[in-house]
Amino acid sequence: VAILLAVVAGAGAVGGEQVRIQQAASAAARELARGSDSGTATGTAHRIAGGQISVSCGQSGGYGHVVVRSGVHLPLLGEVELRAEASARTEQQS
Repeated sequence: VAILLAVVAGAGAVGGEQVRIQQAASAAARELARGSDSGTATGTAHRIAGGQISVSCGQSGGYGHVVVRSGVHLPLLGEVELRAEASARTEQQS
């Protein structure tokens, strides 16, 4: 029973963290699409998902692209690495 509870709690932690880093990646990609620099986009990702994430930003082909990585420590399984990506088309400046 204890192992089952640990697995269920771990699955919840992984799911919650994955949602959080996906939201962070999406928001950071939107920042890049609006014309913000990568520092601003990275700051947005950290504000949403916390300071324990890794963020990489870039722009190419008219798109801003962001990758966010995070880890979750699970009892009995150790560290699980999570990854989220988002891209957004750069807005045209008139």
